[in-house]
Formats: sequence, structure tokens, C-alpha cells
Amino acid sequence: MRQPSPPPESIPSPAPAPDTREAATEIVTRPEPGLARGKWEAPPWVFWVMLAVVVLGAAAYLLRRLGVLRLGRGRAADASLPSSRARRP
Repeated sequence: MRQPSPPPESIPSPAPAPDTREAATEIVTRPEPGLARGKWEAPPWVFWVMLAVVVLGAAAYLLRRLGVLRLGRGRAADASLPSSRARRP
């Protein structure tokens, strides 16, 4: 069952707002909207370079782990690698 709403005269009215002209004692200066809010801002190309370094590093790591990319080893080093089978006496 629905309850009846109270009559309009019994609803309390909000307190009157204080005069903002008298209450303001400080002036706040905000920076322009956008990315240039930091103390030391970087140009946009820096973020693209960082992204490229991360992607290339991850790709090099993946290719190295897969055995496709062999860095720092010559053919002589490949021939001297121990086999994966251990010989048991």
C-alpha cells in the first residue's frame, strides 16, 4: 500500500545560502585543461618512443625465448652447447 505524501507546508525548506561575495577570501588559478599540467612536462613524442621501446623489447625477449633470435652466440658456440640429455653411468 502506498503512503500518502506529506502536505507541502510540512516539508522543511533548505537553509538560505550564505552570500558568496563575502565568504570568498582566496583566488584560485587553475591551469588550462589538457596534458600540460605537470611540473616537468614531456613532449608527446616521448611517450611514443617509450611505447616503441617497450614493444620492441618485449618482441626481442619473445623471439629470444623461442630461439628465433640468437644474440651474442656464433656458430662455434652453438656446436659446444651441452645436449639436453644427461648421461647416467
